[in-house]
Amino acid sequence: MFAFLMCFLTICRVVCGFLITVDSHETICFFDRAQEKDKITISFEVMEGGFKDIAVHISGPNDDRLYEAESETSGKYTFAAINDGQYTLCFDNEKSTLTPKILMFHFIVVRDLTHYNDPHKRSDDVVEQSVLQANINELASLMTAIKYEQEYMHVRYKGHQEINDSAHFRIVAWSIFGPSLLLTMTLLEIYYLKRFFEVKCVV
Repeated sequence: MFAFLMCFLTICRVVCGFLITVDSHETICFFDRAQEKDKITISFEVMEGGFKDIAVHISGPNDDRLYEAESETSGKYTFAAINDGQYTLCFDNEKSTLTPKILMFHFIVVRDLTHYNDPHKRSDDVVEQSVLQANINELASLMTAIKYEQEYMHVRYKGHQEINDSAHFRIVAWSIFGPSLLLTMTLLEIYYLKRFFEVKCVV
């Protein structure tokens, strides 16, 4: 069991999940290093702000533009590293004039199987068979997908809960304010009519 857990942790070298705020006219970039043929997975979803869209840019070690989109609400991109080096992910909110964007994203780098087959490239001897490595990779992918979905659902739930609380407060406030206003207007009308029909006797 311990060996299996160590295999899982070794295969999934880097798992980064973040909840960030990108202000208007701001660009935020994140980067990580990967070796050739490593599997890189990037997923994100805009939770709040404006039309819930943002520009996304992914570039390789030589500033090669791997992916670019000007307006995305969510996405998941998986690709193999073409070269050793630094891979950069940028979120661009330059087009937004007033609204900051709140988004959640994950940046994952998974070692290629050849890394474990070559004893000169690895510092551990946990994984010995390619079949086991492939199964662990598949299991890691499924588990992280479930984890991401749970995190997204939790953030959505918090957002919906805030909307429900706000709506409930407004309903309660109006249920108190409405009758109070009606009662006040009724009393004022009674007072006005009483004064209007009042007869003054002059002696």
